[in-house]
Amino acid sequence: MITDSGMLMGEVLRSSRRPDGSPGGRITSLLGALRHGGAVLYLPRHVVVEVERDLPRRARPTDDIGLAYGRLRALYLSRARVIDVPAGWALDDPRVRIPAGRHPADLPAAQLAVTIGGCFLLSEDRDLTDIPQLGVSAWLKVTHATANKTEVEAIYVTASIPFNVVEAMAGAACRRIAAASTGTRWALAGLAAIIVIGGIWWVRSGRAETFFERAQPVLKELGQAYGPPLMETLERHTDGQVTFARAVVPRADGQSLGERIARVLAYAHEPLLAVDVARELDTPGNLRDRTQLVRAELRGCEAFTEASRGRWELGRPSGHEAARLPMDEVVDYWDRVHQDTRRTWPSGGNRSGGRAENMA
Repeated sequence: MITDSGMLMGEVLRSSRRPDGSPGGRITSLLGALRHGGAVLYLPRHVVVEVERDLPRRARPTDDIGLAYGRLRALYLSRARVIDVPAGWALDDPRVRIPAGRHPADLPAAQLAVTIGGCFLLSEDRDLTDIPQLGVSAWLKVTHATANKTEVEAIYVTASIPFNVVEAMAGAACRRIAAASTGTRWALAGLAAIIVIGGIWWVRSGRAETFFERAQPVLKELGQAYGPPLMETLERHTDGQVTFARAVVPRADGQSLGERIARVLAYAHEPLLAVDVARELDTPGNLRDRTQLVRAELRGCEAFTEASRGRWELGRPSGHEAARLPMDEVVDYWDRVHQDTRRTWPSGGNRSGGRAENMA
């Protein structure tokens, strides 16, 4: 995700307010996604400069500006990559030429978005949002969809853990059995037969039926408690795919070598060697020559940083140390995420409400 300065200031101030006016902040959907790695925040350097300078002007008289600055630096900038966008990137793209003529200050954000492609440019500036396939003014929908996508992925990972454990244990058992002696194999076969016979007896004796009858109320209660929020999350995930399709920024055509390198690094999960980048690029020539060209571009372009010896990444850390989100804010966030979901609790009561902008 890429933001302009107006959007980021509004987001930071919103996360520094509580609806009841009490001191403290609350987690937004963007913070929720950043916290779980569901989004990566790329910021042109001028955005960081403008937000640091102009945040008090955007604040209300009742805002705690000290808290807002603290959250900006510890929760947002600490999780962002700051990029010195080269002046020549994507200048031939018509989406970039428009802000270049209207408002040059917006140019780096537009250049970075069309260079990376497949990303979202969250903006409150009409110089960016009026251009098709560039900035998106309905950025709350995008951040909501991103946070929900992160939740769905966490559900999938959690659900797959038992199956992965069973698969690993079965594989290990098979390897041990294959290496065992003949006597051990016969003993294991006998044990398996006993287990099968015991299972048949358990079913025929009626004990299995009694067990499932006793478990049915518990299973029903679990389904009533956790089924609705799960279904709501999956429905939101489907709606989110539509939001993503409408808001995504297509990459520019005819990209230079540096722009193509930036795209590769933007989607990498770790810093890459020049040879790894060269393998990803569809460039004429042998791998050795391509690697030399890539290495020269990496060393000569201010947008790239050597994170460790020979390994490169797009942009650089902001220099601010990340802070953990307060647990009371985490609990409040999850409560707001599903507060409009009807649940049946063990006490027989239920609660419901309106989601509206509570995830914002």
